[in-house]
Amino acid sequence: MKRSLLAIALILISRLMMAQDIPSMTPPVFKDRIVKLQFFSPLTGNLTFGYEQALIKSITLTGEAGIIGASLVHLDAHQKGFLMKAGAKFYFSPDYYLDGMKRYNDFQGAYFNPVLVYSGFGFDYYDNNGKKQRGTNNSFGLLLHLGKQWVISNVIALELYGGIGYGYSWVSANEYSYSAGNVTDLSEIQPYKFSHIQPSNDVPIAFDAGFNIGILLK
Repeated sequence: MKRSLLAIALILISRLMMAQDIPSMTPPVFKDRIVKLQFFSPLTGNLTFGYEQALIKSITLTGEAGIIGASLVHLDAHQKGFLMKAGAKFYFSPDYYLDGMKRYNDFQGAYFNPVLVYSGFGFDYYDNNGKKQRGTNNSFGLLLHLGKQWVISNVIALELYGGIGYGYSWVSANEYSYSAGNVTDLSEIQPYKFSHIQPSNDVPIAFDAGFNIGILLK
């Protein structure tokens, strides 16, 4: 009888121990999308949102779209327009959780991100007669980003990145008043393209950097 009770007790104890292990054995909820906000964009003259989609292991597709002029700061030239970015991320240094060294999603770690960018907007300027006119800027670029993304509690994503590449702009500003500054190239009058910085077509180098915050979705 004692042996039977001991066997039953051992079985119950083993079952309880297994039940305690079930939560850790339960696979996490995999999320394969992120909706993002470029956190400081309203302070730089635009409002930009992003989207990232898991594709295959360690590779994701990413894109951004923004409204130029939707800003918390005053824009002297009253720029209005839109911007777009698109590319693919290649995570080469993924972060892992310590629970069996499992990686719960494809959005963690350092990455390399080639990006195509475009921005188009109108802006105010003064012509040779001192009359206010409206000009246009269209800019394209190919940038190579390096960045890192952190995922907190499988819910929030924080991303920091910077990049450099090539850019070119077409600026239309009839009878622009060159007396307003030492300008040899019209692209110089609007070096900040909102999607990136490109000082001049003479040296078509472009720069970009940013900080994004996002929410992971299934």
